[in-house]
Amino acid sequence: RAAERALTGGPATAEAFAAAADAELAAAETLPGNGYKVTLMRNLVVAMLTELSEEAVR
Repeated sequence: RAAERALTGGPATAEAFAAAADAELAAAETLPGNGYKVTLMRNLVVAMLTELSEEAVR
């Protein structure tokens, strides 16, 4: 729900998607040796939402 709140009423931009991903992942707790997965997930979410929003415009 944090991501949804971050996106509601705003533009569909990579910056907005990054803010939404950061909001959602803020509470993520990593295990030893897998902290990179939070960054990986953030980047994946931003990339996919950006791609999907660009396709919707076409």
